[in-house]
Amino acid sequence: MAISLTDRALPEKLPDWGVLVLESHHSPQFKMEWRTHPFVKVVYVLRGCGRFHLGSKNQAFSAGDVILIAPQIRNRIVDDPGSAASLYVCCMATSLFDFDTRLLERLPTRVLVRDGQFANRVASLLRRLVHWQDSTSRRRPAGMVADALKLMITIDQRNEQIVQRPLLTCDERALVQAYLDSLPSRFFDETTIDAAARQLDIPRRTFTKLFTELAGETWLHRVRRLAIDHAKRRLQHTELPIASIAFECGFNDLSTFYRQFKTQTGQSPGHYRNQHEAS
Repeated sequence: MAISLTDRALPEKLPDWGVLVLESHHSPQFKMEWRTHPFVKVVYVLRGCGRFHLGSKNQAFSAGDVILIAPQIRNRIVDDPGSAASLYVCCMATSLFDFDTRLLERLPTRVLVRDGQFANRVASLLRRLVHWQDSTSRRRPAGMVADALKLMITIDQRNEQIVQRPLLTCDERALVQAYLDSLPSRFFDETTIDAAARQLDIPRRTFTKLFTELAGETWLHRVRRLAIDHAKRRLQHTELPIASIAFECGFNDLSTFYRQFKTQTGQSPGHYRNQHEAS
């Protein structure tokens, strides 16, 4: 099926639940008038390049970039000559953030330059939002709101990284170091080393080599060690069932959790908890 091209910016009418996703493929004749909206807008650049006019700012964009536009910011897109952009746009009502208005205050209008891991996570969430929007499930509103909030959390984390250190370049060592730094807060989401390498858009062999050099241990050993360290804390400070702790740590198989816990501590989870309570 041929892609439907547009000469003008698409209308942005949010549904009752406050989340709308648009797929905008520009024609060579695309033109956008200045636009101001009362909602938050996140734009993912699938293809093409150009400039985003954001208030008084004029920032270049290219494939893989993510653009965050706060409410009431005057904006428009100008494609580079000979480059018709393809964009995914997520619009979110500000009412979704009434429980945490500081989240909106922390998110400045800006172009977030492509970073493999971040761009892949944003693209994945937008794909999920597209599927929710196209579905007829009664869970569509809740699913879209949940994934839209995940999208904003992902962007908030990226902004925090930019504030804490210079913007990452495409240097593979820097990307792997950033991934390594993020593992303590996301180890439970990691599935395979292949998936981790794909997130960063780095060959598996290169990722494995750099990770081992930077971490001093293999990817699998670091992920499992973080999981068991978390389990030890939960066993010490909570009365959660062991099965629940295993689930928190990313283990779907209880026997694997028991085996890994004993390998690293020399004790079963139950014995570890009893020993701590006894002390």
